[in-house]
Amino acid sequence: MTNHEEIKKEAKQIMDNFMNALKDVDIEEEFVLERDNSYREEGTGKVANPQFQNRFLSNAKKTDGNAIVANKGDWTK
Repeated sequence: MTNHEEIKKEAKQIMDNFMNALKDVDIEEEFVLERDNSYREEGTGKVANPQFQNRFLSNAKKTDGNAIVANKGDWTK
């Protein structure tokens, strides 16, 4: 059996085990998500926790003031 076939067999076993574990879970027939407001309210621009903001920004590769600069899809390269 090739490595590809072994992986396929193992993946099928994982999915079968997962489906077997979910067999007794009750699900709703219908699910409707209704939101009163689907947009966030604009804030005052004040940072609630400046220490968190600094820690958060320090993890970014590139920043511009208080914003993280990123290129869409850059993580896939």
